[in-house]
Amino acid sequence: MTDKKESMDPFRSETITEIKSSDDNQLSSYQQLMTRLEQFKNLSISTTESKKQVWLKFLSVWGEVLSISASDSPSCYAECGSLLEIMIKSIDFYTIRKDDHIARETFFWCINQLNQTHIKNYLLLTKDEQESEENKLYYKHVSYILLFVVQAESFFTFDSIQDQQHIEEYCELLTLFIDRIDKRMPEHASTVIEKDYKIGDINEVILTVIWSLSDRTVLIPMLLKCDLAKRAIGWLAQASMLAEKSRRSLISIIHNIARHDDGADELNKYDAVIIIKRYQNSKIETSDSRILVITMALALVSTPEQLKRDKKGMNSVFNQLLQLIMDASKTDRYRSDGLHVSEPLCILVKMFVVEERSLDYILYHAETEPPSDISSTIDLFVTIFIDFSHALKSTDRLEQFTLIAVLNILWSISFQYNYQQELIKNEKFLDKLRIFIENNDLENMIEQYKPRSMEGIHQATQGILHNLNLNDNEITGNNNISKHQNLSVNALPVNTMKKLNSKPWIMISYCHDNNEFCSEIYDLLSTCKDDFSIWIDRTHCQGAGDLWESIANGMEQSNVILCLLSEQYFQSKSCRQEFIYAVDSLKRTIVPVLIGNFDPKGWLGIRMTGMKYIRFRDIDQLEKNKKTELLNTIRLSVSSSKTTTQQNAVPSQHHSVPLVVNNGATSNSSSQPLLDDDTSNGNDVNSWFLSHRISPEIRKLFNFETREEMFDYAQLLIKDREKQMNIYAKIYSQRNHGNEMPPHEFLRFANALEKQLNDNTLSTTSTVLDSSKSTRSTTCTIS
Repeated sequence: MTDKKESMDPFRSETITEIKSSDDNQLSSYQQLMTRLEQFKNLSISTTESKKQVWLKFLSVWGEVLSISASDSPSCYAECGSLLEIMIKSIDFYTIRKDDHIARETFFWCINQLNQTHIKNYLLLTKDEQESEENKLYYKHVSYILLFVVQAESFFTFDSIQDQQHIEEYCELLTLFIDRIDKRMPEHASTVIEKDYKIGDINEVILTVIWSLSDRTVLIPMLLKCDLAKRAIGWLAQASMLAEKSRRSLISIIHNIARHDDGADELNKYDAVIIIKRYQNSKIETSDSRILVITMALALVSTPEQLKRDKKGMNSVFNQLLQLIMDASKTDRYRSDGLHVSEPLCILVKMFVVEERSLDYILYHAETEPPSDISSTIDLFVTIFIDFSHALKSTDRLEQFTLIAVLNILWSISFQYNYQQELIKNEKFLDKLRIFIENNDLENMIEQYKPRSMEGIHQATQGILHNLNLNDNEITGNNNISKHQNLSVNALPVNTMKKLNSKPWIMISYCHDNNEFCSEIYDLLSTCKDDFSIWIDRTHCQGAGDLWESIANGMEQSNVILCLLSEQYFQSKSCRQEFIYAVDSLKRTIVPVLIGNFDPKGWLGIRMTGMKYIRFRDIDQLEKNKKTELLNTIRLSVSSSKTTTQQNAVPSQHHSVPLVVNNGATSNSSSQPLLDDDTSNGNDVNSWFLSHRISPEIRKLFNFETREEMFDYAQLLIKDREKQMNIYAKIYSQRNHGNEMPPHEFLRFANALEKQLNDNTLSTTSTVLDSSKSTRSTTCTIS
């Protein structure tokens, strides 16, 4: 029986007669190569598998040619060079390159050839030296090898650790590429260059190779070792002098580097924001896709403060990003203008973490074609999530990254009450979350890089469920979802309280990026173990149970929560979830510790208003006086909070909101204070606004003096909320220098006021029915 592989081998059965060994002995090695090359002409190959086999055989023979210097066998170089275009067509290269095995074999074959000493020596030659008769033979071969590298890279994912380690063996070659580009830039030209400077065809392809490699985020640390960040910023600074073809890769390389946090940090060492803005303002790029890449790169290297200063510019970026996501979601490969949907999603993840108003703009105001609104935009993100949910068990790195990104976006959306309802009513979305929870199988997830603004799939899924107040039983069962819609926002599920021991508890909330600093603080607190016990995830979350439930338990039993605050903490949605639960729901005493020069802002800054904090500027050598101050602050906080914490102990049933202490009295009702039914003054009204976290700007819009004024307006608001929001949006803009009123802040106010009216109505009814019963509603309120 004929071997299957043998029957598919065109060299044996379809077109080529084997060379007899007796003939081999009569020919020189160069003549043998020439004969073997001749056999590749006029092939007739019928199957895809045959084409793949022929291509791999050709690479083998071509590699033998390239192992010889061009001066030793110019005829072999010439003959092989003439075959290249023929081979591309005969084996249908642009189709078979999509095969994973072919892409991988082609890529590493090409890199290996380029790494040969005599070819590297050619790449080091000056332009004049390369044009000598002898060296011209290399030109065609090197050009095609580089072309094949680019084509193979498009379908080679570098998923395996082995492949990542293998490419690192070629760092010297990649550094040579980068040096070569650097020497061809205008600043090294022998004459003064003003514009349309061309760096040369081979160099343009080398830039494309670097562009393609940098598109694999997992390779960025290796490319940073090759000094790519510094060189790329230098190239971009000269972009206005380059011809379009010679500069087209530059901003994409910068963008790809910036997609990795280490890359963005490295770029900012060399004034990336200034240079990108200068490039942006030069307006030498006219295509929408190129302009979008510039703005995406700028967003990735900018701080939240820098982005906020350019509100008008960022609105335009948001419009383009959402349009790109919409367009890409309609294609088979989720690409538009050469960009994968994961790229704009990644930008939005960062923006939604650091600036809540960006989420409002995307959902309320973004200008797209066709026009979008809250429901359609949230449905778009949910659809992408559903489309990529299979990636949980796939081995495709890009698909898994897209799943992680869109889950983080949905997590950000779930933090806002007025957006939660869109998620809760989407049964397909909840069904997919149910599957994730039931399977809870992340073994097939590829270990890969995530930006610091993203959390993993498990954390994001659990975070969404907790924000929607759907525990595992509720989401996997047949419970009626609508009954959960009035539950407290941002509350982690409350678990059975562990019995408090005789000593008070201190919980440490921190970001794992600050592990070393946390260890220093933990060691400091450990010197006072006779005074209090310490709860930290390192020692209390070692089991197989739900991490979020363990953390919630730790918070519930703690008297004081020590929060180690940094930029990384601020950008972590997990840390955000912890802080909000501790402050808004549990009303725990917080001791904030600021790390370095971090200044709280956004969601964190507004909740820290009035809190006394300790700042450690030198995180390598903790200041002695600051350590003493921290311990004294904790002891004082423990003393004042111990009784309050015990009063606020939370029963585990029905996700109850913890009892709170208002003005020294324990309340057995909702977590937010209700206005008194009989008397109300300006102070009561102010307290109400503060307790519901309504912004001062919204408070000033209404300036209510009494309870009656609030309830009268609440009735108007219930009749036509949209009209009222439009009216006060104009007033807000006039009073705040043209800035738009954040919709989520108005809706937070409207929801709280409407509920306040309902609670007081229920309270009055209860009093009439039974004056001996409590007049306060125990319905959970919006925090």
